[in-house]
Amino acid sequence: MLQPHEYPRRILLAVIGMTPQILTETLYKLAVDSSPAFVPTEVHLISTAQGANSARNALLGVGGDKGEFHRFCEDYCLEGICFASDHVHTIAGPDGPFVDDTESAEHNTMTADFITEQVRHFTEDNQAALHLSLAGGRKTMSYYAGYALSLYGRMQDRLSHVLVAKPFQENKDFFYPPPRPQRIAVNNTWYSTEESRIILSDIPFVRMRYQIPEALLTGSAGFQETVETIQRFSSPETIEIDIRCKQVRLNALKVRMGDADLALYLWMCQRRKNGEPPFIPDEDAFVDEYIAVYSKIVGEWSGRIDRVEEVARGRDAAQQKEWFLQRKSKLKKAVVSVLGERAARPFLIQTVEVDGQAGYLVEMEPRDILIS
Repeated sequence: MLQPHEYPRRILLAVIGMTPQILTETLYKLAVDSSPAFVPTEVHLISTAQGANSARNALLGVGGDKGEFHRFCEDYCLEGICFASDHVHTIAGPDGPFVDDTESAEHNTMTADFITEQVRHFTEDNQAALHLSLAGGRKTMSYYAGYALSLYGRMQDRLSHVLVAKPFQENKDFFYPPPRPQRIAVNNTWYSTEESRIILSDIPFVRMRYQIPEALLTGSAGFQETVETIQRFSSPETIEIDIRCKQVRLNALKVRMGDADLALYLWMCQRRKNGEPPFIPDEDAFVDEYIAVYSKIVGEWSGRIDRVEEVARGRDAAQQKEWFLQRKSKLKKAVVSVLGERAARPFLIQTVEVDGQAGYLVEMEPRDILIS
């Protein structure tokens, strides 16, 4: 398995407020004062409008003057780190960027969603390793960033916090220790940058990515919606099937199914509620029972019933079993895409042994299966 510094694309993402120094201090520890060094190929920042403007001025420079980021790269001969004005991502809502994320509860919610989406985006590339710094910004911004990485972070991703020892943390002109020590004044006292001490703390985090559904990894759900969805996985399992609306909800999460798949799932759930034994595909009544349920889904006057029945009765027992297994596999894929592999297990059609043969059933308690 590749280590973070070995990935072809290496991203440093930092949440900042009014202390742009955090970026160069973190860069110093990662790219200069670590072994092995993690030299980003690109840098991105997340901030409010005021913090973003401060970061651009301090790090990228204004009016032709070099910013501290460029000075840092020159001092330590670091080339190829892509960091430009459009890499400073300003938190925004429907009315555009906002200066302060504490102006309202709605702004705080938009901040959570914005940070979550950025972290989700940067963890989509399997050829990339993400290093997220949460040393800057308000406490809520740092919390959202760390929680988002816990949701979407992979094995190659890292989370850190940078600290600068006094008195240098009190000087806004200190951005990193230069190769040649310099004098710097703090509260009328002169210090050498040789005395500066920067600590980068690697923060362990639980990687929930491998336990959450694919739909949450690739969709556009906001922070609150994502958390609420995951919390449902800890609730008692329930299956709800609304025949008239053709809807299946598993722990209140809607799972889309085509008519043929829905009919098969409904049929297996009905068997479980009726206390019937596991289904063995070689049974003669398979076609009759399935068609009866299928007609409830499409309507008893649908022309599709005759076509499905004609095809089904034209198959021998082996072909019917193969059709059943294909539908079972398709059902599993639909459920896993919404619930994830682990949470989907109680709702799937399981395989059990019945007198030496393979039987199939939904193992949920009958009282937890609701059919209307």
